[in-house]
Formats: sequence, C-alpha cells, structure tokens
Amino acid sequence: MTLLNWSTESVIGIGIFDRQHREIVDEINELQVAVEGGIEPSVTGPLLTRLAGDTVAHFKAEEAMMAAAKYPGLMLHGMKHQRLLEQLKAFLTRYSSDSSVMDQYSLNFLRDWATTHIESEDMNFGLWLNEHGKR
Repeated sequence: MTLLNWSTESVIGIGIFDRQHREIVDEINELQVAVEGGIEPSVTGPLLTRLAGDTVAHFKAEEAMMAAAKYPGLMLHGMKHQRLLEQLKAFLTRYSSDSSVMDQYSLNFLRDWATTHIESEDMNFGLWLNEHGKR
C-alpha cells in the first residue's frame, strides 16, 4: 500500500508545480516501499537525498513565482518551506550518521506534511494566482 495517493484534491492548477508535486509524492512512496521492504540504508539514503534535492528545487521555483506574482502569502509560505527543509536536513543527518533505516515516524511526517501543504497552502496559492490573473 502506498503512503500517499495522488488525487484531484492535489491538483493546484499550475502545471509545473502539479508535476513537481506528483514527483515528490512518488518519491515519498518509493521511500516508503524501500523502508517497509527492509531495504538497506545504502539505498534509502540516496532516495531521501533525491527527495530533499527535488524539494529544494521545487520550493525555489514556487517562491520565485510567488515573488513575481506579488503573492501576499509569500513570507508565511516561505517560512513553512524553511521548516520542512530543516526537518529534511535533520532526517538526512540522522540517517546518514548512524546508518539507520528510516522509521515510520519520519514517513508519517513526510506524508502528513505533503498532504497538508499541497492540498491547503499550495492550493491557496494556485487559487490566488487564478483569481488575480497572474498565471
């Protein structure tokens, strides 16, 4: 069973970001399969590293579009991005320093964060862009 299911509730209406969100969801699911399958940290580590790198690139692109559109929620949205990046960095440090396999807490955190952020925060941004003709 996958950790996250992509659905119409996850589509924010901005093609590039919808594709990036889908990739991030797929990466979280791939990480879950590896963890639940007992795959070694030598495999799960690079999966987590890829997820972190793609997340950083996505956040930069998203915040650049928000800045260009003068989105009023940019500062708060950016702070939420920063908190996730700090958590991802902590996961990377923890799982690379002691060669532990990622745990269910970490997977649940990623699932909850992705679901809440995409379907709430990013959805608000997508709606705002459409309403203000900024797309």
